[in-house]
Amino acid sequence: MKRLCRDVSRWDVYLHREARALPAASELDSPRRQLEDELFGVLYSGEVIELPVRQRHREHSGWANQVHEQCARLPQFERLVAECHGDPVAAAAAVEVLLSSLGDPQMQPEDHVVRRQLRTACMKAGDAVAEVREALAALEHVNVAASSGTRTSTGGARTSDRAVALARALREMPRLRELSRLAGRVKQIASTRRRGRVRRIPEEIGDVEQGSDLGRLLPSELVRLAHPRMRRAALRSLLEHDALQYGVKGRDPRGRGPLVVCVDKSGSMEGEADTWATAVALALLDQAQEERRRFVLLGFDTEVKYEAIVASGETLPVEYLFAGCAGGTSIDRVIERGLELIEREPGFGKADLVLITDGVSEPERAVELRQRASSRGVSIIGVGIGVDVSRLAPWCSPATSTSELSTLDPTTAATLFAA
Repeated sequence: MKRLCRDVSRWDVYLHREARALPAASELDSPRRQLEDELFGVLYSGEVIELPVRQRHREHSGWANQVHEQCARLPQFERLVAECHGDPVAAAAAVEVLLSSLGDPQMQPEDHVVRRQLRTACMKAGDAVAEVREALAALEHVNVAASSGTRTSTGGARTSDRAVALARALREMPRLRELSRLAGRVKQIASTRRRGRVRRIPEEIGDVEQGSDLGRLLPSELVRLAHPRMRRAALRSLLEHDALQYGVKGRDPRGRGPLVVCVDKSGSMEGEADTWATAVALALLDQAQEERRRFVLLGFDTEVKYEAIVASGETLPVEYLFAGCAGGTSIDRVIERGLELIEREPGFGKADLVLITDGVSEPERAVELRQRASSRGVSIIGVGIGVDVSRLAPWCSPATSTSELSTLDPTTAATLFAA
């Protein structure tokens, strides 16, 4: 598709417009928008062909070509191309920042001025790409497609609707950007803690099989390794994974009962506390998906305000991240509802119920609910926000409290993501 001074693949132009929710391309597009299409093509696929002079736009091709030439000379732009290649969402984010940081290229400033502006713009664009990717990872299990009206994808090569919809939502919802940054930090801490767990599954010897696990080789194979004449043949068997070894069998402990997260939505949670609690809930959703557990999110004040149930492999609708905060706090009611949902699931083993609150309520039924949970093998874990741990003790064990709402402190991380 001919733009100002470059011929860009129609598919690239389509992906650019889709990723940024822009109108379809036409000959009436502004010069600036046409330059954006050209830069997107360079960043995304590189399938951009320089037009012959006679086919270029008479009025605007000069300054557009100046931008392309200066970009080609910058190592910063070369790195940006490497970062964005094949990723339309990243390329779209980079183009948006590039042009907004460049000012008005139609003024045709001196080359050294354009080069300086582009150098700064490329660095900002690189930061924007990193931010988008971090947000996509932080919101990995959140679905914004329905709320944004994104169509279902049918093309195998095109970008996923989820990534496009999330990128749009991040531009349109400042609170989602803030939440994704915090959720990213919290999920990274939680992930690091989970990686530190001992994950070896209890095993027992079953049959004899072929493989290359030195720790399970049969004595006959070990003898071959020690024998000078048979050593090469034994090493070849190991390299080809056909050495005789003991087969083992074990039971994967994952696939446990539901993980129910109860987030306080009372009036006092409005603002920073609510954002932090939601970020922690997203980290717990990530854990539930990794362990193939059903995830339940309950928002409550004096009543349970909403319920969201996410099965393994599914996503959480984004609207549950933005439920308003108002009213008082009733811990009894939300724990009772959480236990009801857990008891629905027959045949499950251990389940966990996590309570995140900045308030307290009368513990009239706390003993009854603790006993009910214990009889079902349910752990009730409490996380207070500026609340003394003793105020959560009637319902929860273990329990912790934090006032640090810009990250996940070690004590809270250990309580929530213990081995």
